[in-house]
Amino acid sequence: MLAKKIGLVVIGAVLAMFMIGQVAASTAWAQSWDDPADDAASESQPPTLPDVSGSYSGTIADHRFGNGTISATISQGGTSGGVLSGSWNTDVGGGVSGNLKGKVKANSSVTLRLKIRGACHLVAHGTFENGNEIVGVYHASGCGGGDHGHFDMTD
Repeated sequence: MLAKKIGLVVIGAVLAMFMIGQVAASTAWAQSWDDPADDAASESQPPTLPDVSGSYSGTIADHRFGNGTISATISQGGTSGGVLSGSWNTDVGGGVSGNLKGKVKANSSVTLRLKIRGACHLVAHGTFENGNEIVGVYHASGCGGGDHGHFDMTD
């Protein structure tokens, strides 16, 4: 009878240790498991757009009219935060000014449409650099000529 009781105690102890081992293994597995819902939540975050709003001034080099200065006041907004609007002016070509529209992307690329008059406008492609500078190139569109150049503006 004593041997039976000792046997039951040993079996009980073995089963208890087995169950404790199973619970510990389940806990470790649960802690190391990557929840796909966590990945989906982090991937659904929109990319951070740089803030390019500000008052810029700098240099412009136009292939037809030579070197001069350019300035622009840029506001940023829209539902995605990447829509740009504002105004610009330059002393190149006797002085030109107008409104601007454009967009900025998370990779810091900036696209601008600088209105001159009628269908005439400049299409500019650049990058937002150093947290306060837009550097790029442009070409004229709808102006009856193949004007182009480059610019560098700092806020």
